[in-house]
This record gives sequence, C-alpha cells and structure tokens, in this order.
Amino acid sequence: MTKQTEKHIVQEYMIKKLIEKKWDHVAGKDLNRTFEEPLLLDNLIKAIKRINSDVNLEDADIKNILNELKLRAPGYEGNKQILNFLKNGISIKLDRTKDLVRINLFDYLNLDNNEFIVSDEIIYRNVNDEIRADIMLYVNGIPLAIIECKDPGNLSVGWENAYKQIKNYENITKELFKYVQIGVAAESIAKYFPIVPWQENVKVYEWKDKNLINKEFGKDLSMTSIIEMLSRENLLDIIKNYLFFREERGEKTKVITRYMQKRAVDRIIKRVKDRLNKKTDKNKGLIWHWQGSGKTLTMIFAGYKLYYLNELANPTILFVLDRTELEEQLNKEFNALELTPKIEIIISIKKLEEILSHDNGKGKRGFFSVLIHKFREEEQREFIEKLNEFSKKNETVMNRKNIVVFIDEGHRTQYGLLAAQMKNIFRNAFFFAFTGTPILEKGKNTYDEFAYPPKENYLDKYFVSDSLEDGFTVKISYQPRLEQDVHLNKQLLKDFMDIELEEFPEDKKAEIEEKIKKKINALKMFIKKPERISKIALDIKEHFKENLEGRFKAMIVACDRETCIMYKNELDKTLPKEYSEIVMTFTEKDSTEIKKYLENLKERYPGKDLDEIRKEITTKFNESDNPKILLVTDMLLTGFDSPILQTMYLDKPLKKHKLLQAIARTNRPYKDVKESGVIIDYLGILKELKKAYEMYSKEEFKGVLFDKEQLKEDFINLIKETLNLFKGIKKDLKDREEVLKALEILSDEEIAKSFLEKYKELRKKFELLASDIIKVEYAKDFVWLSYIYFCYLRMLKQTDDFEDKEIINKFFFKTLKFIHKSIDLEEIKKDLPLIKFDENYIRNLENKFKTKEEKAANILFTLNRFILVDQEKDPIYESLVDRVQRLVDKWKQKTKDYQTIYEEGLNILNTLNQKQKEREKLGLNKFEHSFILSIEKEIEKNLKEEFIEKIQELSKRLSQKVFSNWENQITLRKTIEKEIRLFLIKNKKELDLSLNQVDLLSNKIIENLQKYEKRG
Repeated sequence: MTKQTEKHIVQEYMIKKLIEKKWDHVAGKDLNRTFEEPLLLDNLIKAIKRINSDVNLEDADIKNILNELKLRAPGYEGNKQILNFLKNGISIKLDRTKDLVRINLFDYLNLDNNEFIVSDEIIYRNVNDEIRADIMLYVNGIPLAIIECKDPGNLSVGWENAYKQIKNYENITKELFKYVQIGVAAESIAKYFPIVPWQENVKVYEWKDKNLINKEFGKDLSMTSIIEMLSRENLLDIIKNYLFFREERGEKTKVITRYMQKRAVDRIIKRVKDRLNKKTDKNKGLIWHWQGSGKTLTMIFAGYKLYYLNELANPTILFVLDRTELEEQLNKEFNALELTPKIEIIISIKKLEEILSHDNGKGKRGFFSVLIHKFREEEQREFIEKLNEFSKKNETVMNRKNIVVFIDEGHRTQYGLLAAQMKNIFRNAFFFAFTGTPILEKGKNTYDEFAYPPKENYLDKYFVSDSLEDGFTVKISYQPRLEQDVHLNKQLLKDFMDIELEEFPEDKKAEIEEKIKKKINALKMFIKKPERISKIALDIKEHFKENLEGRFKAMIVACDRETCIMYKNELDKTLPKEYSEIVMTFTEKDSTEIKKYLENLKERYPGKDLDEIRKEITTKFNESDNPKILLVTDMLLTGFDSPILQTMYLDKPLKKHKLLQAIARTNRPYKDVKESGVIIDYLGILKELKKAYEMYSKEEFKGVLFDKEQLKEDFINLIKETLNLFKGIKKDLKDREEVLKALEILSDEEIAKSFLEKYKELRKKFELLASDIIKVEYAKDFVWLSYIYFCYLRMLKQTDDFEDKEIINKFFFKTLKFIHKSIDLEEIKKDLPLIKFDENYIRNLENKFKTKEEKAANILFTLNRFILVDQEKDPIYESLVDRVQRLVDKWKQKTKDYQTIYEEGLNILNTLNQKQKEREKLGLNKFEHSFILSIEKEIEKNLKEEFIEKIQELSKRLSQKVFSNWENQITLRKTIEKEIRLFLIKNKKELDLSLNQVDLLSNKIIENLQKYEKRG
C-alpha cells in the first residue's frame, strides 16, 4: 500500500462511518455550488421552505433571509450572530404582510426534516487563494464541520498538521469559516475543536465513548468516538446547546462541550424526561466530576438545555452553592456565555421569599443562584407554614414538578438542616448534586441524600484517573519542606485533625469556634510566630527563584489575613514588591495592621473599589508578568482557574474536601509543559491526608495526590519502558554504529511515535525532579535517550530547529543544562549535517558522510521527508512514491543491505534530477508533466518528443477553457473530460492502451488538471 492511499484510508473510513450514521454522501465535484460560495444555496432555500412551511415565504423574503447570513462580516460580532441564527433562527419582517416572524434554519425537533450531506475534496476560493477541504459536513446547505485527514503511517505528519491546516484555512477563506463551527483533525487519532479564526490557538479535545470498540484503528477510541460525536443528532445538539461564544482571560473565544460534560447532561435530561413521562419515580442524581474537568460548565449546560425542554414548560432552575466564591464563579461563567434569560442572584432571605412567593406562590421562573445558608428554618418558619397551608389546594413551589435544583459540592452543609429546609420547600422538584472531591467512605450521607445506593451511587462519574488520562488535569504532587523547623508537632496535628470547624457553615463558625478556642489559639500561636514566617518566606523565595521564576506562578495559602500581610512584608525584603499581591476580604472591625494594608492597597490602585482591584490582580496574575505570587487565606481556594499556577505554598490547616478543593487550583494543564501541580507543605498535613485514604473509596481517590517518591518511581518506570524499545543496543553516545542501530529501530512509525511521546513525558518529569533524578542511576540513561531524540529529530525534520526553542529554553532549562553537560548539540549537527535537497545533494552526501550506513540513513530520511510528505506538490515526486515506499520497506527489514538501499536511493535521486532537467528542457508546466508521467507509468516506456508536443497543444486548448470554478460547471467539466478522453482514444493505438486504461488515465489526468492548473 502506498503512502498516497494511506491518508485516504482515514478519509474514506470517516465518510463510510458517517454514511452508516445516515449522512448522505455527495462528492465535492458534484455539489451544486460555485467555489466562491460557502453555502449550498439551493439546498438551504429548500430547507428553509420545508422547515418553515407554516409561513408563506415569497422570493423577497428568501432573499432577506439569505442576506442576513451573507452580509454578516466575518469576525467576532458577525460569527457570533451567525451562531445565534443557527441556534434560534432569523427574525425577518415579511415583505407582503409586514408581520415579524422567526425563520428556523434547522429543525431541532424533527431530525429527519433536515438534510445532512457529507462531502469530500471540496474547493473554496477567494480572490487570491483557494483551499481544498478533505471532508465537509453540511446541514441544510450550511457547512458546520470540517475534517482534515493525515496519513497515520507517516511520522513527518500527524493530527497537529491537520489542525494547523484548518487554522490556516480559517485565514484564507473567512467567509466559509463564519459558518463552520467545529474542526476535526484526524490521523490514527481524532481531535476536535471550536472554530475561532481570530485566535492563533484554541483548546483541542478528544471525544470518548467507552461503549464503542475501535477495530479499524487499534485501541484508540477517538476515531470511532468522533463519528458518534458527529452523528446527525449529536451535531445539531452540540450546535444548539453546547457551543457558545465567551470571553476568556480577556480574549474572545468559543467554548465547546467535552465528552463527559455532554454525557452527564444527557443522563440528567433523561432522568427528568423519564420522571415527567412516568417511566420512573427517580428525581435525583449525584454527579462526580474531578476538580478542573469543567464541572461548573456542565451544570450550566444542563440548566440551559432543561430550561428549553418542552416537557418542563417554563421551569425554575436553581443553582445552590455553599461558598460565595463558587457563586461568583458560576454567575461569571453563566453571564460570559450571554445566555437568556439572565441568571438572578438571590442575595438575602427576603429576596428568596419574594422569588418563592411570586405568581401567587407558584414561584418565579428562570435561572437563579443562591447560597445554601439562605435556607434557615428558624427564620422562615412562619413563611413555610403559610406556604404549606396554601399548597394544599393550589399549585406552588412545594408541589410543582418543573423545578430543577443543582447543588454544587454536595457535602456536609448540603445534607444538614439547611438542606432539609430546602427540600421541605421544593418537595416535588428534581435534585442533582455535583461534587469534585471524593465522597467520605464512612457514613455516606451524600449517597443517601442524592443517589440511589447501592445500585446507583452516581448518575455520572469522571474520576481523577479519567481526567489525568484525558489530559484535562495534571497530577498534584506534594513536598514537605523545613520539616524539623516549621511543621506542626504531633499534638498540634492531632488537635487539628480532631477539629471539625471547617465543616460548619460560615454563619455557625463563630459559635462553634468559641467551644474550641484553646485548640485553635494554640495552633495559631505556633503558625504565626514571626521567626517561623520569616524562615518560610526565605525558603519560598529560594524555591521560587530556582524552580518557577520566568515559567510558572505560585500561591501562598496563609492561616489568616494578618499572616498574609506578615508573609507579604517578609517577601518584599528579598523579592521585588511587584512580585506578590494579597487577595483577601476586609471588614470594618479589622485590626490596625489590616486597615493600614487596605489604605496602601487603595493608594496603589486609585479610583477603584475592592472588587475591581481583586479582578485586576487576578487578571494580571493570569495574563501579565506580575504579580508572580498571590497570597490568600480563603479567597481563590475554590473556583479560581489559573493554568499558569503551578506551586502552592501551603501554610494553612485545611483537610478533607476543603483541602482537596484548595490544592486542585494547581492541577490545570499549561502549554503541555506542566508535569504536575506542586504543593509545598509547611505544616505536615498532606502526609495525614495520604494516611486518611481509608476514608475514601479507592477508585475515587486514585491519582489525587502523589509524593515525590511516587513521581521518582513513575520516572524510573517510564524510562525502563522507553529503554525497552532499544533492546540489545549499547547505550554509548560515542558509538556511532550503535546510535545508527537505534535510529533504525525508529524507522518503524509506531515505535517512533511511542518513543517521541514517552521522551516528552520523561522530559517533563525530569524538569520537575531534576535535583533528585540526577543522583539516581537512570540519569545517564536519560542523557542517552535525549541524544537519540535529538539525532532522530535532526534526521527526520532535516532542520536546525528541533522544536520551539522559546518554549524549550523557558520551561526545560534545568533539563537542558543537565543534558548539555554530556551532549554537545553542535556536535550532533556536525555528525548529522543538513544537506540541501537540490542538484548538489548527491555530491554533498558523499563528502559529508563516511560510512554506507550513514549515507543510506540520510538518503532514506531525505526521500521520506521530501517525496512522501510533499508528493502532491510536484508530479515528479508523485511518480516516485512507490519506489520510495519500497525503499522504506527494505529499511525496516531486520537484515538490511545498506549498500543496496544507498544505491537504490541514488537511482531514485538520479531519476528525480533527470526528470526535472527534462521538464526544464521541454518547457513543460506541472500539468503537462503530470500528463506525460501518468501515461509513461501506464505504458511503462518513455514518450517520444513528437507525442509530448501533442500533449502541449492539448494543454494550450484546455487552458483557454479552464477558469475559476470550472470543475463545478457541469457542462464545461464534461466538455473538458470529453476532450481528454477523445485525445486518449485517438492515440490509443500509438500508445497501445486498452479501453480500461483509457478510463483510468482520463480520471487521473482530470485530477491532475485540478491539482496543478494554478501551479505552473
């Protein structure tokens, strides 16, 4: 099988599977369109009339609808309006009656009332350029998803190249990409992403449906799963309910669902529908999704879809949270998506009663958020009694079924008295509890309250191990520091572990605190000792300078607000003041020290209130150089999302889910260079958390927290796996023969891909553990693997730039520093010189390499890089593909003949040079040359010059007919096809062609005409 066909295997596989999902296949050349028009206008017009058959649409109305789409300028506002049209239809005033009507572009209720077309090899043009999309998915004539495919067997390309190609297309054909919403990059795996043309890079995801088995593409599920994602029902569902514009860290972008988010929402929707349709009595469910996997968005997606669910008929959707920060995060996320109706914040008990009393006790409809602490039985007793009495004969919030309550972090406060009061009010509602931390094994109240144990503990689960596997979060590792000097002693640690204060609601803390004041005071006195703070601050400075500065950022978690200020004062002695900022609350009863700090803060941020100051600090932390370190005590420990935050310096006693919520701030991935979030423990509480495993189910806790020894063990296991790829090879940098043997092993695409992935993981682990790993026996093996990695990239990429130098130098400087002690990159460049692929290549190859093994390796990798990868750029390359492929196959044999490989490689190069000279001598353009090469390949002999002149004459005649969009002009295309076919039939006897060969050549020459007509 040639490389030319392997890419098409992916393309054909996806088309075949989509057809099985009831998509209609229409080849790109058979679509009724012009190359400049992104829409299939005839299909769209028919769909508009079909879907809106209850509206009497005239030609003028259709024109107005199309103008609403076509006249929107590409860009943020235009693309945003297009997506709104796709979701909600277009409002127009009818030309004849002047009535205002909404015209739907899709029928979301009746799937079969839409037209679904999958097309391939579709050309789109603008004034200066064109693109050819591998696959485009049209719904009702509107292009919604583009798929680019790459050869899974070619190491020089991968899904990343397909992704970059789509990003490049976005800039070339902006009119097209105001309609296209989803991009898919497919190779042996498939990745999807939202289309955001103005962003250089967007988040890329894999869809996973573990119920599917992927036989065609090995163990990876993404290829079959992406077909499920792009099924007719799912694609329209995603467009309608799971794809939105939003602003993220000051940048306008789009958010699209991840697979576990849609899966959880689908299960919630099913439970609601089943109960309303009397298929079940179940009205609740527990959703466990690990911190950092998008739990807040999942709740919003679910609430939004439920609000517009016909069965619920104008519902009340209530989000219940237990912390102000979580409420702020939810409202921020909700408003960023610009959903309607807007979410309403219930700020007081009085406001809550107003909402519940609305519409004669039926309750207000829409979206609402409320803190659980607003449900206080003692303050609502009279109100509840009246509501209860009224509900006996009337519909109220107490007996309405179309109320859905989402509960975030369904832990202790949510199933105590406050939750009982809430459930007493919403007696007939649906309750869905979300948690991002493990449920206590002992006394599993949460399961009893929100699930149906033992048969159904979770309606949906996405544990830590799932998130790590998918790359949505990174590991969290902890390192105790200054153990002998600053950690809590055994008695203080025991006292802290016995205190349950943090589990109580904010409004009850003062009352409980009084009872355990002595223990708390003893803890605080120890933690707040000035000499202790000074010692830790100095250690933080040293650790930060050595491990984070210029790469990642940090957070210090202090025991209270006064301690935050103490830390800030100490840090300012050894670090620039702008490096750190405190984010905390202020009250009128604050101490003199805190008030003094507040005055200083307002002086530094003149004219801004505290909310504005906090927002500016956190925004700069995420987006600017400074601040580099945030100091907090309560704020930002939940709901704060900051990928650049890698290290948390922990000096506040926390435990159980509050501790897990806090340390999870560090688990967001960052630019594929963050191996782990790091918690520096100055109290000794994290080793107690490890001991407390028995409190949690093992499945839930697996992968939550790693100590340094575990990370070292991971590194050693991975390096053993990687070394195992090179069994029997001496690990000697100086032995050129052994190095070449290693590179030979990497000529196998699967082994090479595995090696590249493993090495990049090793590098991240080494950077995190450098000072420890250098001392272990495997450090020298890491150096050898690094040498092989650099040599391989040098030979494969044929470039001086192995990778993104800026990223590598910035985030792996400790690794590079260590490697450079043993490896001279300049020496690698000298040993593996780059030879320009031109007419002097063979002479330079002879001069720069000594052994036949090195010459054979270089010639093989060069031919792979330029012939197999770039085959579609030149008909000469294309004509040599089969020969190069056979050479690659010979190279893969265990007992290879280097001399033969070298000689055959030289023969291919000589053929290449000869054909290039012939083309120049005869004055051929690429189409004419492709015509000649196609015939010569078929008849297995060279054409005479007289016949070549005939081909040039035909080419001149065709050039007069070939103009923009000719492929889509059916009559013209048939004329050109006929002329080419007649030419071949006329010369059939001279060329000794069969009719079957005439057919094959006609198709190939038409394909080449499309390919090379603009390339000279």
